[in-house]
Amino acid sequence: MRAMCSAVRVAVGTVSASAISGPLAAHVERCDACAGDIRDLEEVSVQLRLLAPSAYRAPDSLYHEVAGSLGPFVVPELDARLSLKVPVAAAVVATAAAGTAVLIRMRRQRAA
Repeated sequence: MRAMCSAVRVAVGTVSASAISGPLAAHVERCDACAGDIRDLEEVSVQLRLLAPSAYRAPDSLYHEVAGSLGPFVVPELDARLSLKVPVAAAVVATAAAGTAVLIRMRRQRAA
């Protein structure tokens, strides 16, 4: 069960609780520790969504001051950075899926 608990923690930490499916979901249903971790993460997610974005947002002028102090490094504009969300999310999901597949394969090989 330790390998499955580790796989659940990696998947949840990498993607989200909503990405838990298949063998990992079956494990979470049987494992109280993993189920508790999922509940805690979901509660944190709910509380974060309830925060008012304007109350915790840095002033727009701060971005330009920080970017200007970095020197000759290339700093993408805000709009360009936002467009990277989808490719980065896809890479994270692919990495989590690959890691899960490797863990499942290792578990099957040990069982055989």
